[in-house]
Amino acid sequence: MSTNGMTRLAIIIPAYKTEFLNETLDSLSRQTCKQFKVYIGDDCSPNDVQSIVNRYSDRLPIVYRRFDTNLGGRDLIAQWERCLDMTDGEEFFCMFSDDDVMMPQNVELFYRVLDEKEITDVYHFDIDIVNRDLKPIRRRRDYPECLTASQFFRLLYMGKIDARMPEFVFRREAFDSNGGFVRFDLAFRSDNATVMVNSRHKPILTVKGSRVLWRDSGVNVSSKGNMVLNERRVMASIDFFNWLDGFFNDEGIDFPLPLVPRIKTYVRELLLLYPKRKKPELHQLMEKIDFFRLNPGMMRLGKIYMARKIFKKRFKI
Repeated sequence: MSTNGMTRLAIIIPAYKTEFLNETLDSLSRQTCKQFKVYIGDDCSPNDVQSIVNRYSDRLPIVYRRFDTNLGGRDLIAQWERCLDMTDGEEFFCMFSDDDVMMPQNVELFYRVLDEKEITDVYHFDIDIVNRDLKPIRRRRDYPECLTASQFFRLLYMGKIDARMPEFVFRREAFDSNGGFVRFDLAFRSDNATVMVNSRHKPILTVKGSRVLWRDSGVNVSSKGNMVLNERRVMASIDFFNWLDGFFNDEGIDFPLPLVPRIKTYVRELLLLYPKRKKPELHQLMEKIDFFRLNPGMMRLGKIYMARKIFKKRFKI
């Protein structure tokens, strides 16, 4: 590699949970290329994060800081931002998790791509979804080597690929100039929007042969088992859907999803609140989505699709 030992990559871990943190740090300590620095921002956890970090102080270049207040519970983006502020001028950063696992060659393969390809603003590691014991739940389809923002969105919301924040590496200069993280409540959909904003001008490059194991532990903000957060998740999704219209309009791009998949995507998100929220309430939420509110014909189709889905749920068809 042409990096000559220079550390260009910051791996940032906004830490709160400790149950799997040792596995995360162990996976980083086993990287075949050690040209990175780990930054751990302890979100005022009730658990002893520091003692786990200390076990790896001689195996990893780690910067640890315990914050006096918990931010992640009420503003996850703010926690991400103050962790990002801990970094020391690295050219690239990855916002990793305190319970995920990185395969040993990821960093080496990332640097190899930097050497061989023209520099872009977003890089991607392929991903598998695993359970608490790292047993596969599902193998997600690998990304194409190169994706535009529009292609990324289309494949993601057609169910062809998956996306989580820990699998992306951002070029810091572009990230800052693009306004940082895109904010939605609970940071839900913020990863998708942030990737799209930062791949407007240059494509997403996938680091072939790499892999992140994303742990669906049941306590992730994005885990579907967190039913208590569903209403906030749905409202964040509505904000995201409305944001999409502005994004593609500003870019001069036709909306990448065909009408029927778009209607189904929006309605399925609202149905996460059923049966707690009955059909009239769900219709009111549909009015908050600009796509439906501004297009009465689409609203009618959306209500028909919703009625069919509710009928099937009620009668277990």
